[in-house]
Amino acid sequence: MLSHVATARDKGLEVGRWAVLMCLFSVPINKPATNISIVLALVCAVLGGRALERFRNAIRQPVVIGALLWFLALFFSALIVSPGAEGLAALGPYKALLYPLIVAMLLDTRQWRDRALFSFGLSVTLILLTSWAQFLIAIPGGDFARTTTVDSFTVFKNYTQQGLAFLVLAALAACFANVEQDGKRKRILWFVAGAAFINVIYLLQSRTAYLIAAPLLLYWGWRLLSRQRSRWRGAVIALLLLAVVGTAAMLTPRFQQRIVQAKEDVSLYSTQNAPTSMGVRLELWKRTLPMIASAPLFGHGLGQWKEEFLKQVKEPGYNPGFLMGHPHQEALQILAEQGVVGFALFVLALVMLAMTIRRLEPPYRDFYSCLLLIYVTAGLANCILADFSHRHIFLMLLACIPVAPAMARARALGVPA
Repeated sequence: MLSHVATARDKGLEVGRWAVLMCLFSVPINKPATNISIVLALVCAVLGGRALERFRNAIRQPVVIGALLWFLALFFSALIVSPGAEGLAALGPYKALLYPLIVAMLLDTRQWRDRALFSFGLSVTLILLTSWAQFLIAIPGGDFARTTTVDSFTVFKNYTQQGLAFLVLAALAACFANVEQDGKRKRILWFVAGAAFINVIYLLQSRTAYLIAAPLLLYWGWRLLSRQRSRWRGAVIALLLLAVVGTAAMLTPRFQQRIVQAKEDVSLYSTQNAPTSMGVRLELWKRTLPMIASAPLFGHGLGQWKEEFLKQVKEPGYNPGFLMGHPHQEALQILAEQGVVGFALFVLALVMLAMTIRRLEPPYRDFYSCLLLIYVTAGLANCILADFSHRHIFLMLLACIPVAPAMARARALGVPA
C-alpha cells in the first residue's frame, strides 16, 4: 500500500513539473490556461514525493527568498489599509510572488529549468512567426505605413505585452546562441533573436519596447567589448553592426511616426488637457507626487493608489480619459503605496538579484542580466507587477534561475545542476 502511495506521489511530482512548463508556455497566450497550470503545479508541489525535502531546498534559493520577503512587505502594507478582507483583496494579484517557491520545489535540476525556458521560448517563437505571417499578408494592402495600426501584428496580447515578450525572446535566443557550439542550432538561435528584435523595431509600435531596445543594444555592445577571446577587429565590426541596426531602427517610418505622435501627445495635453498616451502619463505623475508627499515614509497602503487618485479628481467635469488603475510607473506606485521604506526594500531586492545573477555562468548570466534590464527599463513606463502578463513572465522566468552554489558544485562533480 505504501509503495503504491509513494509511486503515485512520484508521478504527481512529474505532473507538477510538466504543469510548470505548460504555465510558461501559456503565459504569452492565455490567462485561464496559465492559472490552471500554476494551480495544478501547486497541488503537485505539495502532494508530490519528498515534499518537505524539496521545500527546504527551495526556501534557501535567493530568488525565492527575495520574492517571499517582498510578498511579506506587501502583506504588511495591506494591513495599513485594513486588517480584514479589504487588505487581503489588495494582496490578491501579488500572490504571483509565491510562484518562485512552487517552481523551485518542482524544477530542482538544471535540465528541468532549461526545459521551462525552452517552453516559454517556443511559445513566443510561435507568436513571432504568426506576427510575421500577418505582416507578409498585409504587404499587398497598399500604403503600409498608413494602413497599419498599433495592433496590426499582435496575436494574443496587446502590442506592449507582445513587444516585451519578443524582447525577452530575443535576449534568450541571443544568450544561448552566444555559447552554442553546434553551427546549425547557433544560426537558428541568432535568426530567432534577430527576427524578434526586428519585429519589435519595424512592425510593433510600442514605445515601451523602443525604450527597452536601446539599453539592450548597449548591453550587448559592452559584452562584445568585454569578451577576452574576441579580437578587437571582431569587436569593432560587431559594434558597428549594432550602431547600424540602432540607427536604421530610429530612421524607420513607424519609429519616426511614434516619436512625432509622442510630441503631439504632449502638446495636446498641455494646450487642451487631452488624455493622450503621453498626456495620461504626465497627468499621473502630476497626481501621484502629492500622494507620495502626504505619506512619504510608509505610503498609503497596498492598493490605495487608485483610491487616493480618485480623491484628487472627484471634481465635476474631470476628463474620464485620465482615470487609470495604476500610475504606469513602477517606482511611483511603490512610493505612493509603500513609501520610501518600501521602495528602499524593493531596490535592495533588485540589487541582491543583480548580485545573484553576477555569480551565474553564461548563458544564464547574460540572459538574466537582460531580463533584469528589461524589467527595470519597462518599469519606467509601466507598472510591471500590476499587469498579469508582465508579472507572470518575469516571476516565472526568474523562478527558473540556476542557483549559483549548485552550479559550482555540479561543475566540480561534472554533473548537471
